[in-house]
Amino acid sequence: MKLFISYSHGDERFARSLREGLERMGVCVIDPTASTRPGDSLGHALRQAIDESDAAILVIPESGSNGANLAFFEAGAAKALGKRLFVVMPGAGDRELPSIADFAILDASRKSSDEVAKTLVHALAAA
Repeated sequence: MKLFISYSHGDERFARSLREGLERMGVCVIDPTASTRPGDSLGHALRQAIDESDAAILVIPESGSNGANLAFFEAGAAKALGKRLFVVMPGAGDRELPSIADFAILDASRKSSDEVAKTLVHALAAA
C-alpha cells in the first residue's frame, strides 16, 4: 500500500508524525516535498508521487496558511486521477473542508498520530 500525503507548511510537524505512524504500520507514504532536492521539478515529483500512490491523504490546511492552495490542488489532482482520498482534520486553527466529493473525514483533534494512522490503515483495508 502506497499513500500520497498532502499538507501545508504549517502542518509539516503533524504530517511528519502521521507519516511515521503509518510507516511503523508497514505503509509506504510518498511525500515528494520531503524528498525533492534543489533543482528538481516539484511539479514532476508531485505528479509521479500521485501516480504511484494507491490513495491520498489530505491534511486540511489552516485557512490562509502557506501552501494551503497547493495542498487542495494536490488532493484534487489525486481525485482526478482516480485515487481514494482520506481527509484528516488536525485540531488547531480555522480549517475549511474542501469541495471535493467522495472523501472520508477523520477528526484528529483528540487523537495521537498513531491512532490516526491505525484508523487510516483500517479504512484502507476495508476499501
